[in-house]
Amino acid sequence: MVIAMVIILRWRRRSFHGHLDEMAEQEVCEHLKPALQLLKSRGHRILNVGQKAAEYPLEIHLTPAFDPAALVRELDLQPPVHLSERNVLYCKEDWCELHPRA
Repeated sequence: MVIAMVIILRWRRRSFHGHLDEMAEQEVCEHLKPALQLLKSRGHRILNVGQKAAEYPLEIHLTPAFDPAALVRELDLQPPVHLSERNVLYCKEDWCELHPRA
């Protein structure tokens, strides 16, 4: 029974992370898509995707932490993408954010 439980928990964890990846790919705006793809190619993982409420932007949280300012310079991201005062990449036009998490 214990072996079956361990296998099921691992399967559920993999399917959950797969769902997060799919959701992030579908929901990220075109302005932040290059940043998300670059971070994923460097081994960053998506921890969470969602909105706290309808009046808040979509948040995509990634780990390990990254430097949003360096990413803006490296990809030469232009408006509507901005570096917010909370140190996240934010698209004002599509209400989408990329958050670095430790």
